[in-house]
Amino acid sequence: METQRADDPDVLEPDGLSRREALLRIGAGGLAVALAAQGVETAHAQEATPAPVGEVSGMPEGVTLIPLGGFPVHDLPTEPFTIRVVRVTLEPGAVVPPAAVPYPAAAYVEAGEGVMCPEGGEGRWLYGPDGELLDSGTMEMVFPVGTWCYTSPNTVDGIRNDGTDQASILGIELVPTTE
Repeated sequence: METQRADDPDVLEPDGLSRREALLRIGAGGLAVALAAQGVETAHAQEATPAPVGEVSGMPEGVTLIPLGGFPVHDLPTEPFTIRVVRVTLEPGAVVPPAAVPYPAAAYVEAGEGVMCPEGGEGRWLYGPDGELLDSGTMEMVFPVGTWCYTSPNTVDGIRNDGTDQASILGIELVPTTE
């Protein structure tokens, strides 16, 4: 018996799951593993990591998985992309000037009181550790430890440290790729 597959990546397979959706789920799982693995690295900022929202049960002995929170992706790319994870540290008074990138991005404040998102574009959402929407829009936003800020593609955004201690921000970017 000859099997035929459609060239359309959105065609549903017999289990009701499209190939694109399956790949996105695999990518999200890979991101979760990457984030869990990055937690193994010792960093000064990690000393100030906020209390966990809740540990994940059912992990093997000696393994603790602590979710850092989450956020909805408002505009998932339809073309292939690379998930890039970065850590940005900001000394007191440091500023990343407002600018826009052509892909979705998110930032998580690991450490540092006084982190601010200056005035920017419309496509910005600030979420608490429990996923609650705290703020959105173009106005300046306070970015507390343990919160996520999601930014849509081509949205002007920046960040600054108005605090007295070094701030550490974990960034996730969905960068278009040709692979």
